[in-house]
Amino acid sequence: MSGPKQDKTKIVQIWGEILDEGFTSVPNILLRYRSKIGLKPKHIMLIIDIMSYKWDAGYPFPSYATLSQRSGVEERSVKRITQDLEELGLLVKTPRFDGDTGAQVTTVFDFRPLVQKLIEEMNRDQELSENPINT
Repeated sequence: MSGPKQDKTKIVQIWGEILDEGFTSVPNILLRYRSKIGLKPKHIMLIIDIMSYKWDAGYPFPSYATLSQRSGVEERSVKRITQDLEELGLLVKTPRFDGDTGAQVTTVFDFRPLVQKLIEEMNRDQELSENPINT
């Protein structure tokens, strides 16, 4: 985004002390291309919820129960939404197991396919704007 440099405290001016509990960044490109890649509001909200658990270079792995509780929807609905994201080719889910018991404890959510799809859409639009078709 071009233009004058924004004051880095602007977000603090808007949201104030509630930021002390943390916040989750959402790339504008995700918002711009969401409908183009087949995302519905329920998908976006779940992506944001899951990404709020991404604190480092690793992939987030909140439980379905936790996501259900936070979102106010049934656990089976959360699973269905993640299945939708897999079917759209935007998410890879991997079971995460307890090292001691071997039991599955959560699922690891990998959104690299989503990021790749957004990059492809961005590049496609850039190519179209650089090489408009004359009719």
